[in-house]
Amino acid sequence: MKSIKISALLALLVIAWPAHLYAQRSTYWQERPGAWLLNAGLGTTRYLGDMNERGDLAHLRLGVAMGIAAAYRFSDRFTFRAEAQLYYIHGSQQDTHLSYNNLSFRSLNPEIWAGVQMDLWHPDDRNHIIIPYVMAGVGFTCITPKTTYKGQTYSLAPLHTEGVDYNRLPVILRYGIGVPIVAGERFKWHLEGVYTHVLSDYVDDVSTVYPDRSRMEPLAAALSDRRLELGKTPNLAGAKRGNNTRRDGYFILSARLIWVVSTAKQQHYRRSRRG
Repeated sequence: MKSIKISALLALLVIAWPAHLYAQRSTYWQERPGAWLLNAGLGTTRYLGDMNERGDLAHLRLGVAMGIAAAYRFSDRFTFRAEAQLYYIHGSQQDTHLSYNNLSFRSLNPEIWAGVQMDLWHPDDRNHIIIPYVMAGVGFTCITPKTTYKGQTYSLAPLHTEGVDYNRLPVILRYGIGVPIVAGERFKWHLEGVYTHVLSDYVDDVSTVYPDRSRMEPLAAALSDRRLELGKTPNLAGAKRGNNTRRDGYFILSARLIWVVSTAKQQHYRRSRRG
């Protein structure tokens, strides 16, 4: 009987010991203060500006975005994050109440930004299995609006289609929300929705009024007012071309793969092993 009890105890230790080691090892990769993470994402964009109608769900004119970010958790709920991203957006007055003006653009732009990510609840809060987070940050983007005319692609900014030389490296403000979807020991999937407010009204090369076409080069005049392509009379100089009371922006919905590169516990463990 005594030997049976000893055998049962040994068997229990054999079963429990690996589980104990796994549980102990898993805590090394928890996102606690001192953790470093890499974050890669792929998603879809929607431009919001003078060439779209916000309530028009039939013509969303979606684009694509991809980016990579580095993050450092400096407290239980706050994480510093820096990101570089490339995004494609496009817009057109076709199928809008301004279709008679016939303007359109497309743009493949880089951006960089940095900011803070805040979990809505403490990670030890047992009342919430899923902990969403909000984020806000500031950065820069390079705007490169282009269009197609007679089968050729032209960059619009150098043509000064409104008679102004606007800033092509404007400041951006980003804010959004993220939700964890799938979580492993070191890899996780998140879904994020982020809006980027651009401190410029020329993301789409449209902002104020039509300039005097008689003082422009022929190509610039043709791309400034494209009503002639529809057989219509060009707008008069000073006629409204865009809405400069509302800045341009774009929305990005993306899936993000999060990789926990290192944590404070993992770093301490590695140092102790070397010692």
